[in-house]
Amino acid sequence: MNWSQVIAGLASAIFVSVVTAVLTVQLALRRFYSEKWWERRSDAYSEIIKALHQVREHADTNLQFALRDKDLPEEGDARLTKEMQEAIGQLRLHRDLGVFVICDEAVDLLNVLFKELDDSTKTQWWQEHLELKIMAVDKCLKEMRRVARKELKVD
Repeated sequence: MNWSQVIAGLASAIFVSVVTAVLTVQLALRRFYSEKWWERRSDAYSEIIKALHQVREHADTNLQFALRDKDLPEEGDARLTKEMQEAIGQLRLHRDLGVFVICDEAVDLLNVLFKELDDSTKTQWWQEHLELKIMAVDKCLKEMRRVARKELKVD
């Protein structure tokens, strides 16, 4: 065996090793980025669902007190209202970020929700407003869970 054969064998081994290492790194990075995007989408859908829960909690608690013809204690009302306003802000943020993180269908659901929440304020009756608000949130929650499961490929 002469030196040129040794060098050629060594060069081909080094070439194969470098190509294998580069491909391995590229595949690992692609998987890493894919997992990070999945986590980001998962976090976004979780935040949306939590915010919808807060909006519903506000309406449901107020409705329960209204049905009993009682006033919600001031500190409880202030806390629920603050949480609901923060939740609405979160929902608007996710809607505005839109398809950067969540899918078109989820953005459409949030747009429909905001329209239905706005429509619920057009009634003169507090209880009717709360019932319409709960129905809008429940509809959005149900559909958002379906969309999140589909987008995250869960189930």
